[in-house]
This record gives sequence, C-alpha cells and structure tokens, in this order.
Amino acid sequence: MKMALALLFSIGLYLCTAPYTLAHTYYISSKGNDANTGTTTASAWRSIAKANKHRYSPGDSLLLEGGYTFSGGLYFHQENLQGEGAPLVISSYGEGRATIDAGDSYGFYAYNVAGIEIRDLNFRGSGYTRNTNHGILFYNDLPGDVKLPHIVIDQVEVSGFRKSGITLGAWNGNSGFRDARITKAVVHDIDSVGINTYGQFDHTKTGYAHQNIYIGHCHVYKIYGLILPDKHSGSGIVLSDVDGSTIEHSVVHTSGMQNKNCGGPIGIWAWDANNITIQYNEAYNMSAGSGCDGGGFDLDGGVSNSVMQYNYSHDNDGAGFLIAQFEWARPMRNNIIRYNISENDGRKNDYKGITLWVENHERGGNLDLLVYNNTIFADSAVAPSGGGVFFKSGGHHNVRFFNNIFYSRNGAPMLVATDTTMDVSFHHNAYYSEDGRYTFVWGDVRYTSLPDFQAATGQEAINGSPTGMVADPQLQAPGTAGTLGYPLDLQALRDRYSPQKKSPLIDKGIAVPLPPSFAPATEDIFGNQIESTAAPDIGAVSYTRPKFFQLLKELF
Repeated sequence: MKMALALLFSIGLYLCTAPYTLAHTYYISSKGNDANTGTTTASAWRSIAKANKHRYSPGDSLLLEGGYTFSGGLYFHQENLQGEGAPLVISSYGEGRATIDAGDSYGFYAYNVAGIEIRDLNFRGSGYTRNTNHGILFYNDLPGDVKLPHIVIDQVEVSGFRKSGITLGAWNGNSGFRDARITKAVVHDIDSVGINTYGQFDHTKTGYAHQNIYIGHCHVYKIYGLILPDKHSGSGIVLSDVDGSTIEHSVVHTSGMQNKNCGGPIGIWAWDANNITIQYNEAYNMSAGSGCDGGGFDLDGGVSNSVMQYNYSHDNDGAGFLIAQFEWARPMRNNIIRYNISENDGRKNDYKGITLWVENHERGGNLDLLVYNNTIFADSAVAPSGGGVFFKSGGHHNVRFFNNIFYSRNGAPMLVATDTTMDVSFHHNAYYSEDGRYTFVWGDVRYTSLPDFQAATGQEAINGSPTGMVADPQLQAPGTAGTLGYPLDLQALRDRYSPQKKSPLIDKGIAVPLPPSFAPATEDIFGNQIESTAAPDIGAVSYTRPKFFQLLKELF
C-alpha cells in the first residue's frame, strides 16, 4: 500500500511539474554544429535549417547568438510545435541581437500555430524590390472558427521584405488569432505594408477573425507601396477583421510613395473592425503617390464602436483624420474623433484636416459619428488643398461636431460640403483666420463669414441663436510643431498648441453627450485634467492653471 501511494505521489508530482521539467533551451551559434544536441551554448546548432527540423514543446526556448547573422527563415507548424502550456520563446543570447537573413523568402512563418514569443531579433530580407515574402507572418486557415492564442512580438527590427513587415493573417471564416501583442517593433524599407492583420472578408458575416490585438511603441517608415494596377499599397499599421484592439504610442511616416491607387495608403488605420482604439500616435509625410489618400489616421469601411483620440497628424498628402465607408463594407456606426491635433494635412487632392466620405448613400452610409475637441490648423501656403473639414460626399447621418478649433492661415477654408444630402450638425466650434478670410462652402454656395453661414444653413445656431464663435484662440505657436519623432513624446506639442491664459476659448465648450459604450474623456492630449465636463475648454488642449489657482478652485 505504501509503495502504491508513493508511486501515485510521484506520478502526481511529475504531472504537476512536467511542463517545466520537460522544457528545454536550444541554441544556434556561428561556431555550432548541426550534429550537436543544441541544448547548451557549447553544443549549439549552427543553422536555422537544423532548428526547423526539431520538434518543440510548450515552454521551450530557441536562442540565436547575438551579434551574428544566420541565413534562412524560421518555420513553425503543427508537425514541429504541438501542445498547450507555456509559450515557445525565440530570442537572442549573448551580446546584442542576432540577425536572421531571409534572403528572398520569409524571416519567420508560423502556420496554424501560436503560443510563440519573438523577442530581441532582427529580420532582414534581400530588399523590398527583390524579396518575395513577409518578414514575420502568422497565418491560420484552420476550419471551425478557431482563434489561436498568445503571440508576443517585442523589440524586433524588420526590413527589406516585399509583402509586409509583420502580419497576422487568416483565411477561413472567423479563424484567426487572439491575445497578440506587437511592441517596440521597428519596421522599415518594406514594399506593401508595415504591420497588419487581415481575415477572410465577407460583409455578410458576423464576428471577426482576430480578437484582442495590441500594437504599441512601434516605429514604421519607408513603406514604399507595391506598384499594383488595382490595389492601394504603402500603409504603415492596418487592423482589419479584428474585434477589440489598440494602437498607441507609435510613429508612422514617409510611406506610400509608389502607390498608384485610391483607398489608401494611410499611416494608421482600421477597417472591417469593432471596438478599436487609436491613440497617442504621430503620423506624418504620408504620400498618395500617383493615386489618392496618403492620410494620417482613418476609421474605414465597416468600423464600429471605435475611437481616434490624442493623436498628432501633420504634413500628409491626405486627411489628418479620415472617415470612409466603401460600398461593400459592413455597417459603419458609433465612432468618435476627439482630442487630436492636425497640422497642415491635405497637401493634395482636396483633403482637409478632417475628411468624411461615403461611396454609396443607399447602403447605410456613416452613422452616429461624434467629432469633438480637436484642433485643426491649416496653412494653404504649406498644404495647398488643406483646411478644416471636407465632406467628400453625402450619406452621413447623425454626425455631430462640438468644441473644435478650426484655425486658418493664408486663406485655408474652414468647411467644404458640396453634397449636403446628410444629417450633420456643428455647434460651439471656434473659427479663426489670421488674415480675416473665412470660407464656408455649403452645396453650391460659398459664404465668407460665420454669421452668413449660420443664417443660411442653420449650422452653429440653435433656435436662431449663434453657438459657434469667431475668435483668436491665442495658442502658443500654432503651425510650428513639425516632427516629434521616435520614441514619441507628445509633450513637445505643449509649447505650440496650449492656449494662453487670456484665450477666449477657456471654459467656452459644452458638455458632449456620449453614447453609452464610451467613457468620457477626463484628460486632454497632454494628460491635462479636463476641469469641467459641463463647460470644457474648446480644442484639443485644456488650459493648465497654476497649481495655486487650482487649489483655490477646489477649496471654494
């Protein structure tokens, strides 16, 4: 009996500790030999080809010697990675990062498997004009709407690939990936797209391929754009077929130069997605190529319950902030644009700081959009087609603008809406033109003053009483912020777009009624506390009172 109990105890102890006991670390070294066991630095393998032939268990690690370059591409699939438990970790050891030189192929490919962490590695292709594949690709085409869990991609540099830098892809119903994090990735010199997710698109389906994707603190640039006859290319970070995701603290710039089509490229955007948050990012110098778009940020076809907030967009060919609903998308509704800054967006193709477009009015259009407390600066000498807001089409329903600043230099227009078949309202926004030239286009008529625009359209008025104002916001130095760079520090904008203490826009906004699914903004783009939700300051930046006066206000 005692022997039986001891045996059962031993078996139980083994089962409890097996995932840890059985996990191994394998090494690849420039001085290794593929005939070795690979389990110590002294008995390391030499090649990626050998590593691909090994069968790994959950909790294993594969480490490449830092400071050295290894040819080939890592490939994981159900034959060499099985089981559940701790993730497989792939990283560098020793001094610095290891580099995987993929040549014309992929740098890393995981097919129908997840539970993988990739850390501290460089992936290098043969060049965006020669390479034919992705830098890092996770792909799922399993039947049965299977979402494979746990992917971490952290502190990698990916360059020289044709199709993408980093992709989470799927193509079988709602099968895909969940709980994925891409952080501190530097992606550059790519042909098609920097970082993206995609699934099997079907505008009639319910649900999404991917769930809970986080992208943060990434730097994406020089995404040139494939020269294609019928598809846009050259975007920085794109989420599609996703439910519940965040892109934040990232910088995208200098991309899209070879694009030849419309529908993109955009710096950071989402389409066919739900519950997306895009915040605390910078996007600049995005090009339309010989096509169109080339904007900073975008909620595109079929996006719902999503928000763009606390972002800085500047010097882009296209819109700073775009809402676009294409014909065969799922319904677009219940989205928010708030507390963003646009500086000199709209360098071509009539785009403005904020641009809205619907391809087919009869398929539902753009519903329930709230745009509030943004600051849009446009200098027509810098961005010739720039301005405040551009309705590129009708088909917008229950779209509301509150508490925004539209600041014009050298005659940039405040508002252009040539198609007025829409339900749109503007209230308690502030307009300022440095040279006194005010342009509002509504339908076929051009108005040169806010009062004339109010009287003719009913905008910026309630029961005949004006709500909007013409006033110098007395910002510190608008139009001079330029590039912030990576790592991103939005505080550098503070000395440009903060209101001075005598600004007429302090406490002049109105409380914004929010949909139940959104929490109110409690701070501005710099983290300043919004002191009054009943009468907030107008614009993206709240006036910061000296601490002494804040204390008096709290006491009395």
